[in-house]
Amino acid sequence: MKKTIIVAILAVALLATSGLALAQGWGRGMGMGSGPCMTGAGPTGPGAPGPGLNLNAEQTQKMQALRDSFFKETIPLRNEIMSKNLELRTLWTMTNPDQEQILAKEREINALRTQFQEKATRHHLEAMQMLTPEQRAQFQAFRGGFGPGYGMRGGFGPGRGMGMGYGPCRGW
Repeated sequence: MKKTIIVAILAVALLATSGLALAQGWGRGMGMGSGPCMTGAGPTGPGAPGPGLNLNAEQTQKMQALRDSFFKETIPLRNEIMSKNLELRTLWTMTNPDQEQILAKEREINALRTQFQEKATRHHLEAMQMLTPEQRAQFQAFRGGFGPGYGMRGGFGPGRGMGMGYGPCRGW
């Protein structure tokens, strides 16, 4: 009797907590969560675009202004991507999901993501112009020849939202 009660209590507890764990749901992880660079905990400390670049005060100020400008400029685009993702999620929850509506919504989202990526590329190239040739070479060596760095949370899985992932560090 005691054993049955304990098993029943454990089963109820498991069901209750699994509901909370699954409440977030599985969706497309956009590769844009809150990564260490966006929280100021980059590779060499708060706001550092790379290890040992030794930015002077003017470069640091310009990089921060450029980053702030990029962030403000892309707020509407990021909000629209988030809104379209919510619409897509709603389409998927319908009893009989409409394939054409889902595919059309995904095309809209992909077009917005492309716009965002183009803006990010322009931002990175503009920031690179602020570096001396030595700093550029050092930064490119640090990056190992990879692109802007919007990875680490991409693909399918429990992506959580619209930060900027493990992408460009503050001030970069």
